[in-house]
Amino acid sequence: MRPCVRYAWLLFALAASACELEELTVIDFVDIVVAEVYVTLGDAPAEHRVRALLHGTAAGGTPDGETFDEALVRITRADGFTIDLALDLITECVDSVPVGASGSCFVDGGQAAGLAPGDALELSVGLADGRTLLAASLIPGDFQLDGISVSCRLVPESLLPLLWSRSDGAWAYVNETLISGLRAALAPEGIAVEDDPLYLLGLSISAADTTVMFPSEFGVFDRFDLDQDLAVRLQQGLPDGTDALVSVTAVDRNYTNWVRGGNFNPSGQVRVASVRGDGTGVFGAAVVREFAVISSATPGGPPDCPIP
Repeated sequence: MRPCVRYAWLLFALAASACELEELTVIDFVDIVVAEVYVTLGDAPAEHRVRALLHGTAAGGTPDGETFDEALVRITRADGFTIDLALDLITECVDSVPVGASGSCFVDGGQAAGLAPGDALELSVGLADGRTLLAASLIPGDFQLDGISVSCRLVPESLLPLLWSRSDGAWAYVNETLISGLRAALAPEGIAVEDDPLYLLGLSISAADTTVMFPSEFGVFDRFDLDQDLAVRLQQGLPDGTDALVSVTAVDRNYTNWVRGGNFNPSGQVRVASVRGDGTGVFGAAVVREFAVISSATPGGPPDCPIP
C-alpha cells in the first residue's frame, strides 16, 4: 500500500534583481480518503475477486493510521446485480503494511463469481460521516491464450512465442512470471541468483499488441535491478529443471491510468484517478489468464508448449 503523502508546502518567489524573499504562501491540505478498488476475473468464476482498500492521506510523511470500517462499499452491474463488500483483514488487500499505516479492506465474499468479462459496473462508497465516492468501470472482454491450457513442457534453452486473442475494451496487457529453480540450475554456470523464485514483469501497452516472447521479453521493468548475467542468460530460455507460473492480464483504462511502481508507468508519469466525489482513487478491472511452464529435456508429463 502506498498512502498518498500530504505536505504543507511553502511557496515563495525570489525577486530576480535583489534575490530577496518577496512572497510566502502557506497552503493547508484537507484530509482525503483514497479508494483503491479492483475487480479481477480468473479462468473460472470461483477465481473471481473484488478487493477494496480505503485509506487516508498522510501528514508530513508520517504513515496514516485512519480506518473506514463503517463504510458501505457497493458494486452494481447494469442489470441490477449488486455486491456489498464485507470488512476483512487488511492483508486481504495488501501484501505488506508500512509501519504506522492502516486502512480498511473490503472483500466480495464469493459474490464476484456472478461477474463476467464485459460487464459494466458502478462503484459507490458511502462513509460513516456522509462522504460519498463514485466510479464506473467496464471489465475487459474475454480472451484466451493460443494453444495453452493449464500447463505445458518447454524444451530447455528455447523461447515460447506467447499469443492470445484480443480482449475487447482492454487498454493494455500486463505480463508476469514467477520462475522457480534458477539458483540451483544456474549455479554450475557461475551465475548467482539472488531471488528464487524470480518475479519478472512485462507490458503490452496496446490493446492490439497480443504477443510476447517467453521468457526473453518478460522483465522489461526489472532490467536495471536484474543481474546482467542472469538477464542475458534468460534471453536464451529457461534452463533445464526450472518451472514458471506465467500470466497475461487484460486491464481496463482505469487500471492502466493508475498503476505505478518503479519504472512501471503504463500511461506516463502522471497518475489519473477514476474515483470522483469526496475522495480519489481507482476503480480498476482486469481479466487474468495463467498457466504453468515446466522446462524439461525429458518428454512426458504435460503436453509440449506450442512452438511454431
